[in-house]
Amino acid sequence: MKWLNILGLLGVISGSAFAEGISVKAADPARNCQNCHAQIKSRLHFSDGSSQTLQVDETQLNDSIHGGRLGCSDCHQEKWGNTHPSVESRSVRDFSIKQSETCKRCHFAHYTRQVDGIHFKLLNQGRTDAPTCVDCHGAHDVKDPKNPRVVMNRKCGACHKEVMKTYENSIHGKGLVEANQDHPLCIDCHGAHKIEKSDEMNFRVSVHLVCGKCHGDAERMKKYNLNPNVLSTYLDDFHGMSNQFYQTQGKDGAQAKKYFATCTDCHGAHDVQSLRNKDSAGQVRKKVIKTCVSCHKTGKDWLADAWLSHQKPTRETAHWVWGVKKFYSFLIPLIMAGLLLHILLHLWKLRSNRSKGKQK
Repeated sequence: MKWLNILGLLGVISGSAFAEGISVKAADPARNCQNCHAQIKSRLHFSDGSSQTLQVDETQLNDSIHGGRLGCSDCHQEKWGNTHPSVESRSVRDFSIKQSETCKRCHFAHYTRQVDGIHFKLLNQGRTDAPTCVDCHGAHDVKDPKNPRVVMNRKCGACHKEVMKTYENSIHGKGLVEANQDHPLCIDCHGAHKIEKSDEMNFRVSVHLVCGKCHGDAERMKKYNLNPNVLSTYLDDFHGMSNQFYQTQGKDGAQAKKYFATCTDCHGAHDVQSLRNKDSAGQVRKKVIKTCVSCHKTGKDWLADAWLSHQKPTRETAHWVWGVKKFYSFLIPLIMAGLLLHILLHLWKLRSNRSKGKQK
């Protein structure tokens, strides 16, 4: 009886295939879709007048990261079968946004992070031009976003054109154009899915940690003969300590900005330039001075010279700062030792007085 049911089911499948003029292979259901979509020339038309081709490049599909792993019905579950239901979208963009929701079936962790990002919030506000999964990763031609990394930057640049021009002229952008994979991309600083607005407090107080991922990496900095103490020296000075204080206290950005400077205030964000380059060194100095006087109203150009440039103070580079630190490294333990001795003498005297009282 069981075998008869199986043979009957196969007969129904082959009969349906014959009626549609399609040769179905049970072992390769995706082949059934490609028999039509690899050659079809027609388009899907929407009520707003836009249209979408129904043709799918089979080579492009097979070369994608999903090729050989997923079948058509894994993403297009509602389309599986000899007949397709009508598409309830008024435009190509509306259709694309709805299709991008398919990605969360497998990539739910990435999806939940995206929900907290600025792009998803803009979509919910009706900004249909905000990017979705498909816009950044593609649809049938999804590639590994890490290989090559620069491809993802081009995706960002498709919308953020002016920002990308500025970035490409910076020390970071020039290095990436030269295929240097150590240089940061958009997603290295802003994240890939949970992208925050750069003018929000949470982003501002965490900028030093973003920069520190590279500039605090001693091995990476050694390759370019750069100072690996950028993050540690920043956190040791007034601005860094203030940054951490306001981060833990959760103060609003407008108030916190009055009391500390972060990496992007002095170095810029997308327009970071090198101090080693004679053409840009002057511009970097002017930017630092401008940042200083924005808070220190009575400050002059010498404020930039007073800055230690993220160098740990030594007798040669900053003898006064080095001397004060050495003095305190001796004075503070001495004070603590004196305090401890004072407590011990007090306890000894207290015990001695009690002993004398008992003797009387």
